[in-house]
Amino acid sequence: MSIILDTWHCKGRMDIELLKMEEQKKSKDILVVGVGNILMGDEGIGIHVIKELEKLNLPEDVEIMDIGVSSFSLISYLSDRKKVIIIDAVKSGGKAGTIYRFSIENIEIETGRYLSLHQIGIGDILSLLHHNLISGEVIIIGVEPGEIRWGMELSPCLKEKIPQILTLVLKEISPEER
Repeated sequence: MSIILDTWHCKGRMDIELLKMEEQKKSKDILVVGVGNILMGDEGIGIHVIKELEKLNLPEDVEIMDIGVSSFSLISYLSDRKKVIIIDAVKSGGKAGTIYRFSIENIEIETGRYLSLHQIGIGDILSLLHHNLISGEVIIIGVEPGEIRWGMELSPCLKEKIPQILTLVLKEISPEER
């Protein structure tokens, strides 16, 4: 009998924790997402920016998230947000360190054919969801990579751009300060 009670007790606690996590997820109006592979140099710029944002005292309605290369997991976090800010490396042919700001409405998203969900990128996810689940504004802050190679360090060019990227993200979070 005590085993059944203990199991029920643990399940009850787990249910409460899951409810708390779900409430936290829904309570944040703004989501800032870092995307990229931190093991591939400048490809990890989104993750490096998120690590810097974690050091700041952000408003209560802002959630920051490192999704790494798990783009598909982003789907469950997009609905019911007033604003989503995605930070990622973007190859656009510009000079390394160039910072781009795109609105989802202003860009043409190329999608590809993939054999695995591991290959789905942010563009594919946004294309799938653009007219269905995304109710708020989506901003992409892209940074032209310089060196995509094995290693966790950013190139010096991108390292020096982090303060500028942080300023841009903070302006997106608090537009009245523009």
